[in-house]
Amino acid sequence: MIDFDAETIARLRELGPRRAYERVRRAVHGTPGGTGSEDFRQAFETLVEHGVLTWEQIEAFENE
Repeated sequence: MIDFDAETIARLRELGPRRAYERVRRAVHGTPGGTGSEDFRQAFETLVEHGVLTWEQIEAFENE
């Protein structure tokens, strides 16, 4: 699981939705111990809660 501190959330917000999505996706993939759908869900849920992304944006990026 990836933990986002306030500074990381702020930096992701500055990147814009597409780049924030890609950055987090790479980070989850690079997490030691493997990654599963729950890891992605938790990471993206955190970003949605903090207003960095919306579920609609995440779904659109995943479908491209």
